[in-house]
Amino acid sequence: MGGIDIDKDIRMPRNHKDISLRSMAVTFRGEIFQFFNLALPKVVDALPVHVPLIDVKDQTMDVVLALEDDSLLHLEFESSEPTMADQIRYGHYDLELFAQQQKLIRRIVIFAAGIQKTPEPLHIGSLTTHQHVIHLNRHFDGADELERALLKIQRHKPLDAQDKIRIMLLPMMFEKPQERSQAAWKITEALHQENSDNSTYLIGTMVAANFSNLLSPEKEKILEVLRMAYAFQELYREFEEKGREEARKETAITALKNKFDVETVAKLSHLPLEKVLEIKKELGL
Repeated sequence: MGGIDIDKDIRMPRNHKDISLRSMAVTFRGEIFQFFNLALPKVVDALPVHVPLIDVKDQTMDVVLALEDDSLLHLEFESSEPTMADQIRYGHYDLELFAQQQKLIRRIVIFAAGIQKTPEPLHIGSLTTHQHVIHLNRHFDGADELERALLKIQRHKPLDAQDKIRIMLLPMMFEKPQERSQAAWKITEALHQENSDNSTYLIGTMVAANFSNLLSPEKEKILEVLRMAYAFQELYREFEEKGREEARKETAITALKNKFDVETVAKLSHLPLEKVLEIKKELGL
């Protein structure tokens, strides 16, 4: 898969926005309706999104969710002005999805800040489509949402699903690129200082969803935080693996001293037979 080389440590896939927003929608599929104040049936599952289409190569629906009333929700995230081509593409997706599933399909399109136009549904005589449109900067006040998120992080309160969705989408709630970039950096700085288990995931997802719309110097500062976090995680994994190796060796030593045969010791310790034989030789057994 192609990607954008940020530096030797970080590689951003070309479809970074789609991947991150799909990840968010699927991970928090049970809470996303509440965040947008949508009165819809409960989500019961996330469906594969590959829908083969004629003349629409390498494009897929953003997210498809199965709802409790046996209907499907087609969820799209957009950061550019809507076009008739988009509506035709959505119509292709929904018709193909209906052919596969034979179920009622709802559609929601979510637009990032700065998109002013509300798309008109298709009316082509034999077919009329319907969709619910959400403009992030009309539904949310970016400054208020930023303050709300920062306050919770700085007070060291646990972040719930609503908070995490808010953080991932926050830059999209600001119309001006400079404000969007500053908001992303403020969140990154707060999460980095908090250094919780979710910090790197939240920062990375937020950046991937907004990467093309972040400006310098905030973008570089955020990427530096991610580089440091990834470097620490790699070091931690190295130490963790060494710890597991030591634990396996201790298990093998104990088993050998208790006169288990080497084949059984290898199975118990998850070490290669050659390593067990080496340990047995070191013990003089």
